[in-house]
Amino acid sequence: MEGRRLAGLRAAARHVGAATLAGVITGVLVGGLLGRVVMRVAGFTAGPGMAGAFTSNGNRVGEITFEGTAVIVVFVGLASGLAGGVVYAVIEPWLRRLRPWEGLAFGAWCFAALGFTVLDPSNPDFQRFGSAPLNVAMFAALFLLFGVVIAALFHLLRKLIAGTSIAARPAEVLAFLVLIPAAVVTVLALVSIGGLSDPLFPIVFVLGLVIAAFARWRGLPRPVGYAALGAAMLFGAIRTVLAVPQLLALF
Repeated sequence: MEGRRLAGLRAAARHVGAATLAGVITGVLVGGLLGRVVMRVAGFTAGPGMAGAFTSNGNRVGEITFEGTAVIVVFVGLASGLAGGVVYAVIEPWLRRLRPWEGLAFGAWCFAALGFTVLDPSNPDFQRFGSAPLNVAMFAALFLLFGVVIAALFHLLRKLIAGTSIAARPAEVLAFLVLIPAAVVTVLALVSIGGLSDPLFPIVFVLGLVIAAFARWRGLPRPVGYAALGAAMLFGAIRTVLAVPQLLALF
């Protein structure tokens, strides 16, 4: 009995670790490097008159520096990858019926639930730089692409870890090592979204994920898990839906 329990815990840790490791890689590539490209496009479409202006985060329009790119890769790409990997680990079992479109479905879910964290009408950069419709489309595409890439990498890593190749053991160890920073970053990300003044969204979001994970673990009826994930998504989707028209009105 004890051995079966330990095997189950190891399988769960391997699942979350593989998802988180896939999230780290995806976050660096999509959220970090490609996100930097999206910001550069937004700056370019702002026109020559905005060249040299500073964005709200202190970057100069028209300049792509190693320091600026490194900051985005670490603080945006790596952080979003760690937190996104944890979320994907919870949601992935509920998306298996949608294969091979589960990655796209996950990206759409993330955009609906968390799109408002990026598409912020109060951010002055959306008013100053580029075309609002183009900016909304590019950032929405980043969410979708994040889902597609993390799903593909997760399946590759899971097969690698479960295999017998020379890289299987190091990959498993690395997957286990990212669990602790993933947990820390996920908590910090949720706190930063709501803050002390508005803790309702993080509470609803986390509660939905916890219920979905528990429903999967205990074999509860599938509608319980889907309802929990739907509630977590809907609560954020209301904010995202309200934010998009405000941003488009700036155009």
